[in-house]
Amino acid sequence: MRNDKIESDREAEALAGENDEYMEMSRGLAEYQQKLQEKKNQAKEKIMELFTLPQTQGAQARISNKDVSEKLGIPRTSAFRYLDELEKAGKLKQVGKTGVSVVYVLA
Repeated sequence: MRNDKIESDREAEALAGENDEYMEMSRGLAEYQQKLQEKKNQAKEKIMELFTLPQTQGAQARISNKDVSEKLGIPRTSAFRYLDELEKAGKLKQVGKTGVSVVYVLA
């Protein structure tokens, strides 16, 4: 009986230790996700700033996926995703359907 109690106590301690490890990993994951979100928000802010750069007089600012990729130094897939999110948020409007002819303007 006594051995069973000792074994049960050891098992409870081990489970508590595992729980602590999971909580620590969860905090690390939450911090990582927060940093990713901050990086994403910064990239979207930079995209919006691109529209404020001096343009030719009378022309509406237009930005392509390639422009964003090159100016921010990010992959084109990320640029596309950020532009898409800004479009869904109502900040940008897509002009064109597909391919290299697609550009984005302020909504």
